[in-house]
Amino acid sequence: MVIGFDAKRYFNNRTGLGNYSRSMVAAFLKNHPENKYVLFAPGREGKILTSGLEIAETRRKGSLWRVFGIKNDLVRKGIQIYHGLSNEIPVGLAGSGVKTVVTIHDLIFRRFPGYYSFANRWVYGVKTDYALRYADVVIAASETTASDLKKFYKIDPARIKVVYQPVDDVWYQQPAESPLQFPYIVYVSSYTQRKNHGSLIEAFAKIQKQTDLHLVLAGADGETLERCRSFVKSEKLGYRVHFFVNCDFPTLHSLVYGASLVVNCSFFEGFGIPLAEAAVCGRPMAVSEIPVFKEIAGKAARYFKPNNSDEIASVMLESLATEYQSEMEAGRRELFSKIDAVKIAAQLNQVYQSLM
Repeated sequence: MVIGFDAKRYFNNRTGLGNYSRSMVAAFLKNHPENKYVLFAPGREGKILTSGLEIAETRRKGSLWRVFGIKNDLVRKGIQIYHGLSNEIPVGLAGSGVKTVVTIHDLIFRRFPGYYSFANRWVYGVKTDYALRYADVVIAASETTASDLKKFYKIDPARIKVVYQPVDDVWYQQPAESPLQFPYIVYVSSYTQRKNHGSLIEAFAKIQKQTDLHLVLAGADGETLERCRSFVKSEKLGYRVHFFVNCDFPTLHSLVYGASLVVNCSFFEGFGIPLAEAAVCGRPMAVSEIPVFKEIAGKAARYFKPNNSDEIASVMLESLATEYQSEMEAGRRELFSKIDAVKIAAQLNQVYQSLM
């Protein structure tokens, strides 16, 4: 098979959708080298490729190249299947002979419209509507996302396939020593409203005298960062709460691996890759009681209501107790089977072959 991938996020995004793109392509390349893989992106400058991948520089430049600019490029390169890895596919492929697959990560813009501007909701809506109407197969990042697709769109359930995301191989390797020399809880997340840092900081303030743990907040800069800094200052937690903003991957890897506890208090997600990464590092977890986290982590985590700081505080302390460690370890083994790269690549290969 000759398979083309939308590589905008692959090259340009170092977090969520970029990590998904790189991990999925890597898993497929490693386990099914018999296929030809072509990454479509505007420009070659600065792009470093793994052996076995090809870049097809798109002739159309600009912000809408993924929508209108690559139909002729796909045909020219003999692409049989094109996979839109981040919620959209090109316009006008009907009749071109190119089959299409799209991954829908979440429908947060439909569930929680208040998190987005009107303009962003409109753009996400148009792209999602088109992809769901014309893609031959829709990959849902989780059963939770598949459920939302059925709830918000009139889509034939037979067109939806749930395929999880593997964890990048580097997470299975022991990293360098943690940059911190004291015990700590870590939350890896961008600083946005949905990620709910405020409730976590409030919860930590309530237990600071009951533990010698510090709190580490690591993630991409965002609209709530300064509010978080101000809250930490008002709670007089400056020496116990540490901000790592836009840190590089080796630092992030070391922070997770060296943590006494990984916490995630997001209000909603389409998947839970930070939980999977924490499990690979063997870390206990205390996380929001939201559908996708329970789907992915199962017994590998302890759960709290994300809008209840008292409960967050209690569950964080509880998660460190020895009596829960064996249960969480068993849960991590179950989680590993869900994110196994060989299994995921086989599932995706089956999807592709069904279109040939």
